[in-house]
Amino acid sequence: MTGREVIGSCVPEMLIADADFAMSVVTVTISATPDGERNLERGSVLAADDATGKCCLLNGAEGTTAAYILAEPVTTSPSEEVVGVAYETGKFITQSLIVEDGYQLSVKDCKDLRKAGILMEGALI
Repeated sequence: MTGREVIGSCVPEMLIADADFAMSVVTVTISATPDGERNLERGSVLAADDATGKCCLLNGAEGTTAAYILAEPVTTSPSEEVVGVAYETGKFITQSLIVEDGYQLSVKDCKDLRKAGILMEGALI
């Protein structure tokens, strides 16, 4: 041992904007995705169905409200619901949030997230 070996590494957190801001996690039910399995990444914005509370990746669909940020990756199922872990409060870097391809966070989405306890802030990445 020369004293110069790499014994670990540190990857900067690019999702959390302020770790001092109160953060809480909850389990969420993610709806089946009939078009096939999908790999939802950490940082995905989940929209809750206004009637059932079941979640899907935010895509602007009627009857859903932006409500959570996925805390751990999850793979959806084409035939059944899955359970995931999501942040229900916290402060996140806007550019790191993931929504459905071709969709962008709207002003309404940002207001809905703020009401739910999720704040966002831009950052130089």
